[in-house]
Amino acid sequence: MLYMYTSNSYFQMTSYFNLTYRSFTVEAWIYPTSVSGDWPIFGQCTCTTCTSQCLYFILRSGKLYMSFNYIDLSGVTTVNASNWYHVAFVYDYSASQQIIYLNGYQDAVHSAVTTPYLGYNGSITIGYSPLVSTTYFSNYIDNVALITRAKSSTEILADATQLWYFSFDLPNPYYDNGPNRLNGTAYSITSVTGHNSIGQAIRMTTTSSYFQLYGISSYSYPTSKPYTYAMWVYPSSNLGGVLVHVSYSQPGYNYQQELLGLTYSGQLVTQVNANTPVSAYPSVIGPVISINTWTHVACTYSMTNGLTLYVNGVSQGSTGSNTVTSYYLIPNYVYLTLGYSFGYGNNYIPAYPFQGSIDEFYAYSRQLSASEIYTLASI
Repeated sequence: MLYMYTSNSYFQMTSYFNLTYRSFTVEAWIYPTSVSGDWPIFGQCTCTTCTSQCLYFILRSGKLYMSFNYIDLSGVTTVNASNWYHVAFVYDYSASQQIIYLNGYQDAVHSAVTTPYLGYNGSITIGYSPLVSTTYFSNYIDNVALITRAKSSTEILADATQLWYFSFDLPNPYYDNGPNRLNGTAYSITSVTGHNSIGQAIRMTTTSSYFQLYGISSYSYPTSKPYTYAMWVYPSSNLGGVLVHVSYSQPGYNYQQELLGLTYSGQLVTQVNANTPVSAYPSVIGPVISINTWTHVACTYSMTNGLTLYVNGVSQGSTGSNTVTSYYLIPNYVYLTLGYSFGYGNNYIPAYPFQGSIDEFYAYSRQLSASEIYTLASI
C-alpha cells in the first residue's frame, strides 16, 4: 500500500509499457482525504500536447475521470472523502470502448472511441500525472494493477468485492488466491485431500486448531454492510462447532461474534448480533450436517434480504427483508477465525471447536445471488 504523506509524494516506474493499439485495464483501491479538485491515481505520458499520447486516471471533483488527452470519459457517481473505493478503467481496443467502474459496477462508458491510445513509452506514475502537475494524490492507494487486456465486468466485480479465496492447495495452503492477498496463519492444522479429491483441504487436528486471518475493515459500528461466506466442510463430529468467528483481537475476544456454525444437535446455523430494528440474534437454522461427508455451506447478508443460509447450493431459508437493518461488528479491522472461538459462544452456536476439514473458503463484501452460491457449490 502506498501512503502519500507529503504534498508531492508519488510513485514512478522507470520501465516502459507499450500500450499502443491494444486493450488494457487499470485497477486500484483508493482512500482520498479530499474530493475537491483533481487527484491523480495513475498516469503514463509520451507527449503532453499530443492527442491520445498521455493517459491519466484521476478523481476530479469527486468523480472518476479518464483521458487519453482530449479523448475523455467522466464518471457520474460522486465519492466521499475518507472511504475506501475500488476503481477501474477498461479500454477495449477491439470494441473501441472506454469504461469506468466504481466498486465493481459500471459507472460510465464511452463507445465509438475513434482514436486509440498511442502512448508507446513514458514512465508510469501512481499518485501523479504530468497533465495534472499541480496536484498529487493525498493519502492511500493500494493494489494498483495494469493488465494488458480488457477485463470483463464479471472479473472487475470479483476484484472489487471478493475479500479472499483460500483453496488450501499445496504448496502454499495458507496463501490467499483472491485479489487482496490476505494470507492466513494456521495453528495445529494439517493438509488432507480436498472435497474434489484433486486439491487439498485443511484439517483441524486438535480441539484448539484454527485458521486465522486479519485485515478486513467493518467500516462502521454498527454496520449494514452485506457479506457472503462460503466453504466446503467435512465434520468428523456434528455435536456443535464454530465455523466463522470474528473478533477485534487475535485471541478472539472484544466484539466477538459467531456468524456460522453447528448447533448442539449438529444443525447448520447462521446468525448475527442485530442492532436494528430490534436488538436480538436473528438466525436461520438448517439441517443436521452429516459427518464424514463433504457438504457445501454458505451464509449471506444484505439489508434487503436479511440473512440467508445455503446447503449444497440450495437455500434453507431467510430472515426476510428489513429484518436486520444494521448489526454489531468490530469497529475497526477484523480478525476472522475458522473452526475455533477461543471459548466464546453466542446464541445457537456453542463455544465448541469445529472438528473436521474445511476447503475452498470464499468471502465477499456483497450478498451473492442464489445462482452464484449454486455455482460455488458445483465446483
